[in-house]
Amino acid sequence: MKKTLLTVLLISTSLGFSTLAHADDIFAVLAQTYASNPTLQAERAYLRSVDENVALAKSGYRPNLSLQAGYRDGENKIKKGVGNGGEYNNLSGAAVVSQPVFSGFSTVNSVKAADRNVKAAQNNLANIEQNVLLSASTAYLDVVQNRAIVELQKNNEELLQKKLDETLERFKVGEVTRTDVSQARARHSQAVSDRIASEGTLQASIAAYVELIGAEPTELTEPTQIKNLVPTSYDSALDVALKNSYTIKQAQHLYAARGYEVYANTGALFPTLTLDGSLSRNKSEQEAFDTTTNNAEWGVNLNIPLYTGGATRAKIRQSKYLKWQAQEGVLEAKRSVKAAVQSAWEYMKSNESQLKAIEAQINANAIALEGVQKEEALGNRTILDVLDAYQELLNSKVNDVKARRTYYVSAMNLLASMGKMTAKELKLDVELYDAEKHYKNTKGKWLSLN
Repeated sequence: MKKTLLTVLLISTSLGFSTLAHADDIFAVLAQTYASNPTLQAERAYLRSVDENVALAKSGYRPNLSLQAGYRDGENKIKKGVGNGGEYNNLSGAAVVSQPVFSGFSTVNSVKAADRNVKAAQNNLANIEQNVLLSASTAYLDVVQNRAIVELQKNNEELLQKKLDETLERFKVGEVTRTDVSQARARHSQAVSDRIASEGTLQASIAAYVELIGAEPTELTEPTQIKNLVPTSYDSALDVALKNSYTIKQAQHLYAARGYEVYANTGALFPTLTLDGSLSRNKSEQEAFDTTTNNAEWGVNLNIPLYTGGATRAKIRQSKYLKWQAQEGVLEAKRSVKAAVQSAWEYMKSNESQLKAIEAQINANAIALEGVQKEEALGNRTILDVLDAYQELLNSKVNDVKARRTYYVSAMNLLASMGKMTAKELKLDVELYDAEKHYKNTKGKWLSLN
């Protein structure tokens, strides 16, 4: 009986991260998240709105064309003087065009600033994509972990129930005392409590999973493929991160955009030149006579700003401060990425070592449990010693499950810090969102509303 209990415990507690047939692996779940997560969908829509800033800036190159029309109807009454007055009406229409010729380089720099802001927003979207996929993978692993712990707790409860039943039978024949029975009953009650608590934790992790992924979890498997994606050394990880980090790229594009904004605001101090033209017709009807006038004219208008109440210079100073802020943002981003890589790397390597130690602990606890059971059968150990050995083995199994989850989370954090936690880098089976394509289609539009 005791040998059977030990065998069942060892087999049942090894199921925590086993691979199940017809299960969803982590990459399929991440593909589903990429395609449907509302946070990602909202950020893509926001990026499309940022794309329009380039078209707005380019409007400074393009002509303004308008049609104007007017109608007036009235009556002249003359009390004194020559004539009797009379009714009249006036109909006018005109086509007016104004083409900017020179704007103090404000337009060209505004376009460049808008373009860099789009690039920054694209990198921000990539960062958000990484954060969403990282959160989804963490939720995935939480469900895997908590399901495994629930199974361990259920098996432990079942085994302690059998141990309690066995102890009660031995008490009836006088082999053990009432104290032994109470100890066995207390441990079983604790197992019930732990199982209920673990089930509650599992349901909470399932709720978080559904929130991020949009579907109930099916049978999930251990993501062993993640091990193949992480670099073999810290130096290579840091080198990739400094080159590919979306955080650094975003900061660099923002810095460049702030520089162009300084130039664009400075352009307000320069003269502006426009080429203007109009075609108009004015038709007037009165009692005595009718007149129709056609007019065509064009001209060049030059505007030289002298003083605008200090607003122009204040904007220039303001944009310079924002540029300096963005410059510090680049340095901050590089430090942040380096710290993230180092932290994730150290966590991952320490978790690797921890897993090896826990594996040795499990083997030692299994041998110890078997030895304690034999000694208890010979009268050299108590029921409490056996119960303690059960608990030690269970704890080491639970720690193994938790350490596995922590290892994979740290590995994926490392990938995210390197800019590798995207659908493209993970080669997810999903249609990738092409932000650059939408940007190119948008920046040259003149008349479209879509």
